[in-house]
Amino acid sequence: MAPAADAKALASAMRQTLNLPSTKFPMRANAVVREPQLHARCVSLAYESQAKSSDKPKPLFVLHDGPPFANGSLHMGHFLNKVLKDMINRYQMLRGREVRYVPGWDCHGLPIEHKALTQLQLQATGLSPAQVRALSRQLARKAVQEQQKDFERWGVLADWSGQPGSVYLTMSPSYEASQYDVLKKMVHDGLIFRGFKPVYWSPSSRTALAEAELEYQDDHVSHAAYVKFHFASTGSSKNDHAAAVLNKYGDKLSAVIWTTTPWTIPSNQALCVNADLDYVIVRPRDSDSDACYLIADALKENFAAILTGNSEMEVELEVLETLNGASLEGMHFTHPLINREAVVLVGEHVTTDAGTGLVHTAPGHGQEDYFAWMAHHSSPGEHPDILCPVDADGCFTAEAGDGLEGLSVLGDGNAAVIEKLQRSGNLLSISEHHHRYPYDWRTKQPVILRATAQWFARLDALHARGKRVLEESVEMVPPSARRRLEATLSSRHEWCISRQRAWGLPIPVFYHKVTGEPLITEASIEHLQNIVRSYRVEGENGEVEREGADCWWDLSVCELLPESLQDQADRYEKGTDTLDVWFDSGSSWHAVLPGVGLKENEEGQLRADVYLEGSDQHRGWFQSSLLTSLAMQGTAPYKNVITHGFTLDERGSKMSKSLANPTANSKKKSKKNSDKPQKAPKVKQVKVPAYGADVLRFWVATTDYTGDVSVGPAVVGKASDALRKVRNTARFLLGNLQDFDPSLHAVPHSEMKFALDRYMLHELNALAESVTASYDAFAFNRAQHALSHFISTDLSAFYMEATKDRLYCDATDSQTRRSAQTVLWLSLQALTRALAPVVPHTAEDIRLHWVSQLQGDIPLEEVPGSVFLEEGWMPSATEWQNDDLARDWTAIRQLRFEVNRVVEQMRQAGRVGSQLQCNVYVVASESDARIEPLLAPLASKTSELEDVLLCSGVEVVASESEIDSVEQFQATCQLAMGPNEPPMDVKLVLTPAKGHKCPRCWKYAPEVDAAETQLCLRCAQATDLRNVTDLAKKLLEDDA
Repeated sequence: MAPAADAKALASAMRQTLNLPSTKFPMRANAVVREPQLHARCVSLAYESQAKSSDKPKPLFVLHDGPPFANGSLHMGHFLNKVLKDMINRYQMLRGREVRYVPGWDCHGLPIEHKALTQLQLQATGLSPAQVRALSRQLARKAVQEQQKDFERWGVLADWSGQPGSVYLTMSPSYEASQYDVLKKMVHDGLIFRGFKPVYWSPSSRTALAEAELEYQDDHVSHAAYVKFHFASTGSSKNDHAAAVLNKYGDKLSAVIWTTTPWTIPSNQALCVNADLDYVIVRPRDSDSDACYLIADALKENFAAILTGNSEMEVELEVLETLNGASLEGMHFTHPLINREAVVLVGEHVTTDAGTGLVHTAPGHGQEDYFAWMAHHSSPGEHPDILCPVDADGCFTAEAGDGLEGLSVLGDGNAAVIEKLQRSGNLLSISEHHHRYPYDWRTKQPVILRATAQWFARLDALHARGKRVLEESVEMVPPSARRRLEATLSSRHEWCISRQRAWGLPIPVFYHKVTGEPLITEASIEHLQNIVRSYRVEGENGEVEREGADCWWDLSVCELLPESLQDQADRYEKGTDTLDVWFDSGSSWHAVLPGVGLKENEEGQLRADVYLEGSDQHRGWFQSSLLTSLAMQGTAPYKNVITHGFTLDERGSKMSKSLANPTANSKKKSKKNSDKPQKAPKVKQVKVPAYGADVLRFWVATTDYTGDVSVGPAVVGKASDALRKVRNTARFLLGNLQDFDPSLHAVPHSEMKFALDRYMLHELNALAESVTASYDAFAFNRAQHALSHFISTDLSAFYMEATKDRLYCDATDSQTRRSAQTVLWLSLQALTRALAPVVPHTAEDIRLHWVSQLQGDIPLEEVPGSVFLEEGWMPSATEWQNDDLARDWTAIRQLRFEVNRVVEQMRQAGRVGSQLQCNVYVVASESDARIEPLLAPLASKTSELEDVLLCSGVEVVASESEIDSVEQFQATCQLAMGPNEPPMDVKLVLTPAKGHKCPRCWKYAPEVDAAETQLCLRCAQATDLRNVTDLAKKLLEDDA
């Protein structure tokens, strides 16, 4: 045999004697193919079999799902939300709790109705309610199906079988009926009433909106006007002095107001002043005119600037009179456009922050205006004296005055009012004003305040109880969210629950045809509730065409009234309003929680463990759920409220699109917001990229979701790289456990000879404590940071490197090798379980390969069970904790770093190529006295210290004279020894290793000859032969 062939044969022979890693676990995830294959096991099987995985009943865990709108494709915000929920559920399952998670969809309301009609280019005004509802239901059903497919693909743990109760839809008859329970209780307690008052109104949607349905845009442009109201009379004033002063100036005197909504001037009915402010009558000094103005004293300099305008001459004001605000109450001023008078009222809402200190008051178009007007007119019931000459389309009615009827108040109508004010001589100034303004959250168009007859829920009675409940029994993540939710709750006195749409749950009210009096009682609600539960109309093909609340439009008044009132049916007509969708979703706790097996507490209350939604839900679902639950059962429906931020692109812009196209209309420049409606940006569907759902899930787990989070190709690319490192670590662990059976080979902690192994179990125990505490606190990024640090720093860069020699070269069944494998096996279990809530497909894949190779490489599909059905969380034990050992090994790891640094110097000097070509000496006489007892027990030839320092020999010597080498590389360093101890000074000397390289383990040893035909003693013992040639012959004979 030629020398080259001999060398090749010998190398092959050496490899056969080594315990080299071997596993079928692939380095690449191949997620596009592999994740769908794993889906049934880690989603369906895991959820459906959890109750059967234990002989004992498990405590329930319920995360109640906030329902997304069933109106289109999903975006990255949905992904963030659903994955956060799924991580919590999977963690709880791994901790031994039975998870009950029922995904839901918000199926009613304007967003769905609007989209259903838009797709067919239809207008609701041309269709019957039944037609609108049919189209909306069809769109909602389709959206639910499409969104459910995405949720499943994302690995969301739930029962996706379609069985009753597996998901909830707010349009299902059972849900609608349960919602009437909440309304019935609130009617019984007197919390529901009808009123004529200003509400947010969307002309683009032709319906009232709740505060939660608004979006505020900061760059809206309005027209700010200063308008004169001439003095008319003293009216009902009781202040003789103020009356005499105003009469003195007569119609030469004008009260000046400032408004950013000139279109509301036709609706003006009063002027408001602050009773505690001083007001002055002023006129421009040296003016030829005898005109004078009534304004707040604190704002006269601002008013002078307004009169100056673009003039070169600065206007100076002369103060003629000073009056207290309270003295002006009851005075009358002439409307600037219409032949009527405006009375002066007092109101606490009047300030000197801007304007003139007098507020134009149109109770039909402002909440504060309304309350001030109502304090002046306290008659009960509806108030026909409230003017609101604006229709549902946001256009003026004839009541607004000549030339305005039919004009849009947000467009031509506003301009027309300004023109009329100019012609009347009552417009002092007009300018553009940029400010924050409410928009319809769905149509993205500006809204107005408009007085209409609506149904409201009284909230004042719930405030104190709600604040107490939040403080005493609800945990908030992040803690700052508590203030936001409390502030949102306390700022609302009423909740407008009626909507002028067909697609929703009808408010079960009947109106008297003559008096208009509403009829809504517990009995009438309960009767309709029973009909809704069972109402069902099937088409010719057997599909359900009409069901549930459709009965309100299909049946007669007589059929819908309870038997006790049916003889009066001809006197009543059905109402046309539907309930606010926030009432729909806010009642979900009552509809869903009883069905998941959740038991009432001692007070008869139902409370979910967790609610988790975006930060916008403080004024949305978190609040509406709290309000309905307070009204129904006196407490919050949740124990923990978790809030996440919005998803942003990598430039920090808010996004709602897929990674492929992350920002809406990114190539178009946005126009400034103005009174003119703007089109809403389109939202594209989030697609799972080629690298799979787990990569995106891993990104979610590594973010601080309590604030806004950035996502884009670069961000997700980093997550992909990080997850690939995790896979590589798992592959190493599996490969080195290919011949390890824990039931046969595991070494107990007490029998582990190597301190390194015991130290790693200490670190593993600390990891389990850290990850568990982080998951318990919903701090997933902290858990992943701890896990990532352990994998990269403790496991991959340290322990795996330090034990490769033992794993590969020690005798297969030696205690030293089995001890290291025990640590690797426990690390694999910890890694798999800690990762499972975050990347379930990856964790399931790791477990499958582990069980497969444990059972003789059986096919993966034959492996039973799931990682989520196995008992036990991350392995840990109190006996593993050893703080003294950890302190010592922290110092040894620092020593390892210093040795590596010196080896690099030797390598650059050309003295060594491999670290195994070095011997390390610690000089005791020139080092801290603590070094010898630390290292001496580890520094024998058969110890782990050589493996830790990756060298061929380690000795602690008394002095440098004991070092038998001419070539020396020296270094001094300090090793930290804990917070309460001074650092340890250490003198290091590194020399070329003695002896020659063992052809099997590559360590240098004196017993190896120069020709490298002899094995080192350790390798000879492991193979039972000392001579390399003899070993090769033996292996060839064994093969034959």
